[in-house]
Amino acid sequence: MRPGDARAPWTTPVNLVLVGCGAVARTYYAPALTHLLAGGWVGAVRLFDQSSARASEVTALLPASAVAPSWEDVLNGREELAIVASPPVAHAEQLRALLEHGKHVLCEKPFVLDRAAGRSLVDLARERGLLCAAGMVRRFSRSACLLRLLLSEERPTRLVWHEGSPFRWPVDSPAYFAPEAGNQLLWDIGSHVVDLLVWWLGVPQEVACRDDAMGGSATNCLLELEWPDGCSAEVRLSREYELPRGLVVERPAGALYCRDVAEGDVLRGSEEAAAPDFEEWIPGAAAPAGRTFQDCFELQLQNVLAAVRDVAPLWAPAEDVVESIGALARAEAGSRLLEAPWLSQREVERARALRAGAWEVASC
Repeated sequence: MRPGDARAPWTTPVNLVLVGCGAVARTYYAPALTHLLAGGWVGAVRLFDQSSARASEVTALLPASAVAPSWEDVLNGREELAIVASPPVAHAEQLRALLEHGKHVLCEKPFVLDRAAGRSLVDLARERGLLCAAGMVRRFSRSACLLRLLLSEERPTRLVWHEGSPFRWPVDSPAYFAPEAGNQLLWDIGSHVVDLLVWWLGVPQEVACRDDAMGGSATNCLLELEWPDGCSAEVRLSREYELPRGLVVERPAGALYCRDVAEGDVLRGSEEAAAPDFEEWIPGAAAPAGRTFQDCFELQLQNVLAAVRDVAPLWAPAEDVVESIGALARAEAGSRLLEAPWLSQREVERARALRAGAWEVASC
């Protein structure tokens, strides 16, 4: 049984508003909410987007939905929960307004783009007695939960994580790639990866970043992280190349491998499953941690809906991601050029000049 096929464990569905009707709403929220509507988890759904055409497109995918006529109507509506799936640069302002108008919130990653803004929103939610959840969907996967358990039992010495493929996300506008939009490679795939590393191992004391942006948008990125006990991690991300996907965890007792944290098993060095019968039950959800990305997505929504009904704690509260946001922000601020061996010295100097010029313009 899929998570979304189960009936809700309460009788009053949660009414919600989905803010932002771009690719993530079409690709993931529409099918997940369709399942949850059928199971009685969700009642009325309203949609809001600055583009009425995008909002209308999602209403065609999602039964029992309607378009909110304005942002003021969203803020003053009767919905208990707001799901924020708008561009990252808008998250902080929209979340603050929604919380101030008494709504529980679930925000897509990256939650916000700096630690101070994240801490301020978490504090506001606590003051108002409201839920503030971060959309860190990979925390709901079986492999991520198992790795969290295994790494709590034996601290690793080193992790190597490669994740990347040619960019295929169906963006609506070139503005997606603007430096200030918050969709950079580091904040996109990187927010998932760094969140899990912090969830498993705690906050690193050092985060170094190199990327190949030369006045434009990075397509490749290298992160190097180090923890106070000497544990280190190397993370390679790409929007250009099909990297050999996977995570390798080196431990004194032997290595662990995971080809896809959201849709795979954790294997030992011998290629045997580390814990074939492992299950992690997500609070308030109708099934254990997922084995597919879509399952994880529906489990995340079930957990948040159960928390709104006060029958379960949040599995990914925003308070948990504030430190990973801080780590990403520090990495971005100190990022250096990822030099390619095929560039001549003259080309490298030109790339550095382009990068420095872009930073100067951005700081004006």
